Amino acid sequence: MHNIENITDDIFWVGVNDRKTQRFENYLPLDKGVSYNSYIILDEKVALIDTVEIGTSENFLEKVEGVLQGRKIDYLIINHMEPDHAGAIKDIIRLYPNVILVGNVKTFPMLDAFYDCSKEHCENNRMVIKEGDTLELGKHTLTFAMVPMVHWPESMVTYESLTGTLFSNDAFGSFGSLDGGIFDDQLNLSFFEDEMRRYYSNIIGKYGAPTQAAIKKLNGLDIKCIAPCHGPIWRTDIARVLGHYDAWSKMEPEAKGVVIVYGSMYGNTEK
Repeated sequence: MHNIENITDDIFWVGVNDRKTQRFENYLPLDKGVSYNSYIILDEKVALIDTVEIGTSENFLEKVEGVLQGRKIDYLIINHMEPDHAGAIKDIIRLYPNVILVGNVKTFPMLDAFYDCSKEHCENNRMVIKEGDTLELGKHTLTFAMVPMVHWPESMVTYESLTGTLFSNDAFGSFGSLDGGIFDDQLNLSFFEDEMRRYYSNIIGKYGAPTQAAIKKLNGLDIKCIAPCHGPIWRTDIARVLGHYDAWSKMEPEAKGVVIVYGSMYGNTEK
């Protein structure tokens, strides 16, 4: 029995929690773990949005099969090629060899460099999309937006218009495993807002200008739900979440004061 959660009637969270890894990317402490979020849209066509880190793929694949109930995946949307998002792509290709991989012009060179998928997956099963392209699944329509350097060159987001769900990749993500729920209104919001700040400052923080460009691009969308690849799914106060990223990417202080950062081997600099 696996914890498969509905976001809507047709959209499912098939993510996994990692409570074993001690350091994210081998240097950021994970005292409370981290989640790798992946999503399935069931329609006339089936779309899987992102995968998970390879060490958690067994649990992930069992969840995927539980949702599909014998159906096949038509499209795998690759919003980001970092291995904590893309680690199970080869497993998906192995189980669903006719799946069409959807990415942008910068996605596929990374895919082949990282996983050498060209030997297992022919060019005919790849869809190269660009800014503003759409993909019809049936009643659900996906629209793609490029968000380069938020935080990798090939980064993009996917917007589902029927439910107003933004599959936001690393943007609006957070450290911390999802314990007791997957939505912001089911969890300790104070903890996750702190962890979102820590995530932003360590993963995305140096890309303030690209983040501002992405926010301006997304402002025209009717966003009712933000589904990132890490941390809670945000559905309660979208303006608050967007406001955090807007302020942080502008490097606006949250309180008045001065921070002095120093190192003092013998204590003299400290004095």
